[in-house]
Amino acid sequence: MLKKIAGGVVALSVLLGSNAFAYNCGCSNSVKVCSPAKGTYHQRLVADVVKAVSQVGLSARQTKRIADGVSEYRKTMMQINQMKIFPIDSFMNDEFNEKKFIQEMSEKSIARMAAKAALFKYVFSVLDKEQKKAFKNAYAAPLIEQMIELNY
Repeated sequence: MLKKIAGGVVALSVLLGSNAFAYNCGCSNSVKVCSPAKGTYHQRLVADVVKAVSQVGLSARQTKRIADGVSEYRKTMMQINQMKIFPIDSFMNDEFNEKKFIQEMSEKSIARMAAKAALFKYVFSVLDKEQKKAFKNAYAAPLIEQMIELNY
């Protein structure tokens, strides 16, 4: 039992450590003081998911699977961010095809939403029923605070 807990702690600390290492806020000086509000959207999402998942009491096996899912999400986001969108087909002869332009320009954002949905689906597939409730509460709490601050 102690080995499982120790393995879980090690795996989670590796996950958090790699997240902190990859979390370059774009600071140019050698002293980096980063807040969760900085960084790209997917880096903040990963940080929020890891923080929420760390509060649900994962086993070592679950921790490894979550780490694999986060790693896959990061790879997917790197591929999406490298996508080049050129809606030149929207401009034909003397006409402009608005629908084609919107479709081509929205491909990247749709791919991002799909990757985010896949991450959440994967996390939920790893967690048991009680952990899903705890994850939902831990992930939603900061969002609710933001909504209150913004007077929604």
